[in-house]
Amino acid sequence: MSLKNSKVVSLKQLQTDKFQIPLKTQKFILQMCWAQHDGQWFLKTKREFGIENANKLNKNVIRSMGKTEARHTMNALGIHKGDIKSIPECFKLLNTFMEVLIPKVMKFKFYTESHNEGLAIVDKCFIWKEVQKSKKENEYTCACNSRHRGWLEAIGVSGKIIPLKRISEGDNACEFRFKLSQ
Repeated sequence: MSLKNSKVVSLKQLQTDKFQIPLKTQKFILQMCWAQHDGQWFLKTKREFGIENANKLNKNVIRSMGKTEARHTMNALGIHKGDIKSIPECFKLLNTFMEVLIPKVMKFKFYTESHNEGLAIVDKCFIWKEVQKSKKENEYTCACNSRHRGWLEAIGVSGKIIPLKRISEGDNACEFRFKLSQ
């Protein structure tokens, strides 16, 4: 039978089959895609507007994104802005943010030193490794403190984040002192 004379049969059928990916792997893929999207956004912004504007915009976007990330995570936990009052509570929540948002290729720790003060250490930074691949490390200004500030704003705590060491400045790790206002 030729195709020209055959009856048209509708093949319209709902297709619901899919491949299965474990939830842990899905989460990692989403985290890595977000991190790589951030890098691509920065590169395209740099190309379009220059390095100074790209660094400035990146800090603004990352701070805003940090607020959004924190609000979504806090909503999922039933935590409201202003519920967190101390560094131990804050670091518990920041550990949760890191678990939800940051790929396992980042290595970090939080140390509580008092009710209002603590230290964050990043031993391995995926973002910095990607920046180094571009061979333009001297142009890039790290925006992680902007993200942390966005998180703290969304949490509703005030205080300072003081950079003590920076991988981007040749140190073996990044260290940040968190000081909450009393």
